[in-house]
Amino acid sequence: MSYLSLQHITKSWGEKVVLNDISFSAEEGTFVALLGPSGCGKSTLLRTIAGLETADQGEIVCRNSTITHLQPSQRQLSMVFQSYALFPHLSVRENLLFGLKARGEDKQTFAARLAEVSKLMELDTLLERRPAQLSGGQQQRVALGRAVIAKHRLCLMDEPLSNLDAKLRQSMRREIRTLQKTLGLTMLYVTHDQTEAMSMADSIILLNDGHIEQHATPDELYNNPASIFAAQFIGAPPMNILPLHCRGSAHYLSRMVAPIVIDADESALSLGLRAEDITLVEPSHALLTAHVISYEYMGADTLLVCSLPNITETLTIKVPGMKRFDEGTLVGLQWSAAQQYLFASQSGKRCWLAEQHLIASGKKYAV
Repeated sequence: MSYLSLQHITKSWGEKVVLNDISFSAEEGTFVALLGPSGCGKSTLLRTIAGLETADQGEIVCRNSTITHLQPSQRQLSMVFQSYALFPHLSVRENLLFGLKARGEDKQTFAARLAEVSKLMELDTLLERRPAQLSGGQQQRVALGRAVIAKHRLCLMDEPLSNLDAKLRQSMRREIRTLQKTLGLTMLYVTHDQTEAMSMADSIILLNDGHIEQHATPDELYNNPASIFAAQFIGAPPMNILPLHCRGSAHYLSRMVAPIVIDADESALSLGLRAEDITLVEPSHALLTAHVISYEYMGADTLLVCSLPNITETLTIKVPGMKRFDEGTLVGLQWSAAQQYLFASQSGKRCWLAEQHLIASGKKYAV
């Protein structure tokens, strides 16, 4: 049985459907990321699990017990908020112990639990300080420590690292993941940052406008996106989505003589290509050429933005190292058929059947 299970959760604000028939399960001891853009419903979903919001329909089951209508204090879970929610007038010691005191737990256990958690979170030398005397990372550790000291096996986190700088976020990602594994917590982690989700989670629930777009492992999401939305949300830069034009039973890209796919069921298809899967060749040796619009040096790589004939959408290519290009330079493009994705242009859904035709054709789009 799953440790946490949501079944057909629906939530609306007036006429706006915030959560649209959400169903998923999380196994015990796993790290599940709720990923999506602002306004997609991920924080509302987390608050609904915590009991801070009430679902209009559906059921929430935790440890084989229905908790849908229980008060937050009865759900035996911990939550870490984006703002940390520390009491500014209380010391670190008092902040850590506040929840235990409020719940009326056994005072004889306080000292041992405080010592264990403060050492684990590296707060043992900061117990007498107040939040204003702490750095952002230290405040984050206090918020995490307050969740850990409760000894609840389910922990919810709502964008806990968004207030930290990039370097500190990176180190805190590792600390949270290590903590989750060490304590065996079942963790649901809300974020809009794909890097956080990809580097930390065992599985990712990608939300889009109140519904689950795809629920999969980070590897599956990156290599087998179920839709254009998933393909462009996961990966940096976003996957190139290029419209194909149909002539008879064949679909062509730009001015390419050879078709991308033949005998596809969909009348309107789009081709997906990741920037790192495209390489540059001499224009005279290429089946397709493009003109350089601009380039961005990113350190390890250079992102090259190009225009293709007869296509409005631009094409981004990731080139290793530092490369300089003049605007208007003609470049040749090369990629493999195995690195192509096909999507229905209207619905945005992945066209698996069309890709089988593509693979069966055995065509190579590299010279």
